[in-house]
Amino acid sequence: AAGPGRASAGQKRKVWELIRHKVNPVAACPRDVEDLKKRWRDLKRRDRSKLCRLSQGCGPPAPPALGLLLAPEELPPAAAPPA
Repeated sequence: AAGPGRASAGQKRKVWELIRHKVNPVAACPRDVEDLKKRWRDLKRRDRSKLCRLSQGCGPPAPPALGLLLAPEELPPAAAPPA
């Protein structure tokens, strides 16, 4: 059974059939419901992958660590390496 706010299997089937009836007249090649579902999954996967790639490469570079800029005697006491 579908939870609150969720469509039942029968409702989903009807919606996919409606989509098929709307897409096929304008599509280059006719598609059945399973083809449309696969295309939809592929589009979602491609977009998630694109978002992931964008989120990994964006933003300014991280600042260098203090230890790389300062000599050990210049580091604050908490950041100084053990002697």
